[in-house]
Amino acid sequence: MASHDKQNADHPSGHDLPPERLSVGEKIGYGLGDTASNFYWKTFESFLIYFYTDVYGLPAKATATMLLLTRTWDAINDPLLGYLADRTRSRFGRFRPYLLWMPVPLAIAAMLAFYTPNFSPTGKLVYAATTYTLLLMAYTAINVPYGALMGVISSSSLERTSVSTYRFVAAFAGGILVQSTLLKMVCWFGADGHIDSAGGSMIDEQAGFFWSMSVFSVVAVVLFLVCFASTRERLQPKESRPPTFAADMRFGLTSVRLHQVFLVSSAIIIAMSTNFDRQISIWIIIGYLLLSGLSLATIRATSSIVHRPGNTDRDQAEHSTLRADFDDLLRNTAWMALFGYGLFQLLAGFVRNGATVYYFKYYCGDLGLASRFLVTGSVAAIVGTLFARPLASRFSKRSIMIALNVIGAVAVGGFYFLSPSQWRWMLGLQIVASLVMGTGAVLLWAMYADVADESEHTNQRRATGLIFSAATFSQKLGCSIGAALAGFALDYFDYLPPINGIDFDQSATTLWGLGLMMSLLPAFFHLLAAACLIPYRFQSAK
Repeated sequence: MASHDKQNADHPSGHDLPPERLSVGEKIGYGLGDTASNFYWKTFESFLIYFYTDVYGLPAKATATMLLLTRTWDAINDPLLGYLADRTRSRFGRFRPYLLWMPVPLAIAAMLAFYTPNFSPTGKLVYAATTYTLLLMAYTAINVPYGALMGVISSSSLERTSVSTYRFVAAFAGGILVQSTLLKMVCWFGADGHIDSAGGSMIDEQAGFFWSMSVFSVVAVVLFLVCFASTRERLQPKESRPPTFAADMRFGLTSVRLHQVFLVSSAIIIAMSTNFDRQISIWIIIGYLLLSGLSLATIRATSSIVHRPGNTDRDQAEHSTLRADFDDLLRNTAWMALFGYGLFQLLAGFVRNGATVYYFKYYCGDLGLASRFLVTGSVAAIVGTLFARPLASRFSKRSIMIALNVIGAVAVGGFYFLSPSQWRWMLGLQIVASLVMGTGAVLLWAMYADVADESEHTNQRRATGLIFSAATFSQKLGCSIGAALAGFALDYFDYLPPINGIDFDQSATTLWGLGLMMSLLPAFFHLLAAACLIPYRFQSAK
């Protein structure tokens, strides 16, 4: 490794050297970063709505609105973090330093988010929104640079596919740990020695979730540090960018397209959070028009200053690297296709996983099956990752991904026709769906790295952090909308949460809705994800 680092010192651009085969140790070390990430991510995906509604006692509709707004803000943070990461300069590189700086703040934020103070209903909602926002911001600050690191770890597309395979084997292993142990840990940490009316042990789930998440957080800190110590950044930008922060800020103030992307997205999301209430929608439209007017006024005022005779900042304003990166991103058809794909993939995953615990608890009548179901899916996904590189060496990634999503849609949609007693069929369909999704997860992130290479080749600038952060932006947007859809669907289908630990029998409408959330709705999103890849024409070099 030392000799390779010396070579790179003589050749500032990693592209001047032939692709190097990475050691198994480095691939495993990189993968452990996603094991750590999944201690948080899989908890969000499979248990967070349950924690907020059934453990902390928040109403399903309020939880959905809170998740939508907090996760939307989190999604907006991703491009900002990508911008900062691309411009970070340290002796550890651009992306690796965040693996050293952020694990401890992330762990503290997670412990706060799963602490349950006894506030009023409004106080609980405010506390949940505040702590979850901090948790997501800390998660973004470590996960965006971690994802971008794969784009500079090697110049070989197939080698990056191999790294991505190790990454997702490790990621799904972390998911298995969460899915198989979290509820058991909650019971163990939450056991208080009291006996309920049925003769069973009473469980303090609030204490159980807090201490379980504390354990996961401490382990995650260690794994992130191992990832930092075992990886290297090999690819460097072909040209060094001079700092253009002033010009970048000016672009942020004067770009009509940037303002409209933000305002239109925000208006849609806020409207969704209110179930498109007619009266509120009128105020949303008024707010959009007022802010658009403010945007235009700001642009006119700033432009008059920039173009004032003798202003020495004019040339710098016209050479904002953020503006160039933003324009390149919007012109990149391959990235736009992956943006849509990631959005609908996560919509499918979060709607389905958000319903899983409720589905097995109320529809099947056996909460214990939920862990078995989730673990079975994660094991199948690990097996699926092993097919990614062999398939990528023979077929185009685009064709593989379209086929995988069609197969996944059929398998997921099959749940609609199952009765509560057909749990073996449920596990079988889960295996099929997870196999193909495991393969797809590996290929997706390798495709992002390919797009970063193509962007640099075309534009003579490397914006790995922005490309990967914009990718996670689409996925987190899918997560925010998907989690909110799950919460809104529970409310729409008249779900009754427990009161003081006492469960209610759910109506036939609720049970039918849970089945729909596990089957046809996510299947529809998988088909939309496949359709998004039709315009993707980029073919990477091996």
